[in-house]
Amino acid sequence: MPNSPDILRMRVLLCFLKKDESCTVMGISRTLKEAKQNVSRAMIALERDGLLNRSNPRCPVLTERGERQAKHYAERIEITLNHLLYEGVDVENARQDAFLWALYCSEKTMETIRATEERYRVKYELRDQAQFGGMQLCRLLKNGSYRFPFLIYREQVKNGTNISMANGGFEHPCTLYVDDGEGWIQLRSRSISAKSASSGRLLSGRAQSLQYFDSGRFIDAEVSGNVFSFPAEALHFVNMGTGAGQILHGSCSVKIGCSAGLIHMPESTAIFTMLI
Repeated sequence: MPNSPDILRMRVLLCFLKKDESCTVMGISRTLKEAKQNVSRAMIALERDGLLNRSNPRCPVLTERGERQAKHYAERIEITLNHLLYEGVDVENARQDAFLWALYCSEKTMETIRATEERYRVKYELRDQAQFGGMQLCRLLKNGSYRFPFLIYREQVKNGTNISMANGGFEHPCTLYVDDGEGWIQLRSRSISAKSASSGRLLSGRAQSLQYFDSGRFIDAEVSGNVFSFPAEALHFVNMGTGAGQILHGSCSVKIGCSAGLIHMPESTAIFTMLI
């Protein structure tokens, strides 16, 4: 594997996580198939950075900070390697690129990759369940926020489509927040414009209310500014497809009210559908 000095230092650092007695210049040189002088320079650099204690040349050990750094890199490599392999990258290139990603990838990008890997894991665990509830999904997900595409459908086809006008009244994607097995869907409303069917005038409006159907009745969603929240347990999921084509299709009935100027336009019942 071609190494930059930074990547070689990281690979040397990771050797110490294995608690192998051969973590000497000679031993690491054999393990990594690298020239001894290159490994020696890498270890000197790690010691200079406070990551390696070489007071005993026969038995160098990681400092506390060095162990934290090594575990940080190891977690990143595992996550990115699994991600790249799932996406179809061959093993050799996936391994090489996992080192590059672990070292240079921003934390924001890593958060996205972790969330993606978490979705893959949960979809795999649910692969044999034809139907399940939103609460079951959230109990499998780790705490955090997840971004998912969604659509809002009319119950009936109109003008050749069953996509509700309300679909354009919210920012896409939606956010699922999970905390200790409980989840909340958050939708952020935005202004939309459409011509009046009666006057032809262009009207602009924003969603003013949202109700979700649960336990046999419609319930008001929580509202904070222009953000509507409702519990993920209101969603009913259907498992569609297999393997890379697997989709978790979660839906619930909603009612959305919108105001345009002085006119209040209640939305007929629609279907909110989140796709994983």
